[in-house]
Amino acid sequence: MAGARKSDTGLFCYVVTPYNTKGDVDVAKLTDYVAAMMKSGVDGITCVASTCEGPYLTEKERHLVATTVGKVAAGRLKLNIGVGAVSTRQVIEYAKQAEASGATSLMLDMQQYFTIGFDDAYRHFETVARAVDVPIRLYNITAPTRFDFTPERVARMTGIRAITSVKEASGDVSRIRDIKSLCGDRYNLFCGFHYQCLDAFRLGAVGWEAMLHPIIAKPCVELYRALAADPWSRRAETLYKRVQPLFDFFKFNGVPHSIKAMSQWTDLKLGKPRPPLAELTEQPRRRLREILSEMGAI
Repeated sequence: MAGARKSDTGLFCYVVTPYNTKGDVDVAKLTDYVAAMMKSGVDGITCVASTCEGPYLTEKERHLVATTVGKVAAGRLKLNIGVGAVSTRQVIEYAKQAEASGATSLMLDMQQYFTIGFDDAYRHFETVARAVDVPIRLYNITAPTRFDFTPERVARMTGIRAITSVKEASGDVSRIRDIKSLCGDRYNLFCGFHYQCLDAFRLGAVGWEAMLHPIIAKPCVELYRALAADPWSRRAETLYKRVQPLFDFFKFNGVPHSIKAMSQWTDLKLGKPRPPLAELTEQPRRRLREILSEMGAI
């Protein structure tokens, strides 16, 4: 069994999709946002995926975001582009667009409308893998997709060599350990939630994908470096505790909503969430501002 590529690791910043006052994708702001995150020290950028509001974009907008981010990254940074869709045919179209935009990996979840069995899911991934020459990050995000790649199922996916990494976002962080036990070094394992990063790295994760804004990038980059070096170190635990209130806030109030809210207190304003996603209400906004102030971010 081949091992995962060590280059396919690191801290990837999910970029929320910025909108202008008319609700359209703000290309200029997206360009500034990606450039700022690249300067912050992250290893990669992820766009058009779940938290990026990818499912809320039209097909034309998805392509616009992918090509815009690809031009800014321009081979200088790893680029993970979401290609999930209900039909295999649509995923292949998105995957080819992502490949043309410079993607170094494809973020693929198992979306479904009618119930899908494991064998169907396997064929879905296998067909996509044959259609493009880009590594795939299997994304297990069970809440919206209603499909669960359990550790046992992830182990059965090892026959698809294009799948080089797995982002585990079921909510059960112990699955990182279980996938590692079943698959060894076959995959690079990514943490799926901010608040689980410390436990995830202690259980075997080597990568972290998290939505960030430049004002919180520095402590998160420092935390990732400490986790990658030694997740059991005092430094890693201290750095985690500094940002834990923010991560817990994300858990209970939603990440894109929170990132867009905090952006309003900066020069890099990212607009409002796209309906039906709602803005944070007044009380959570006050609490978020308190947390950021205590962190020295604003």
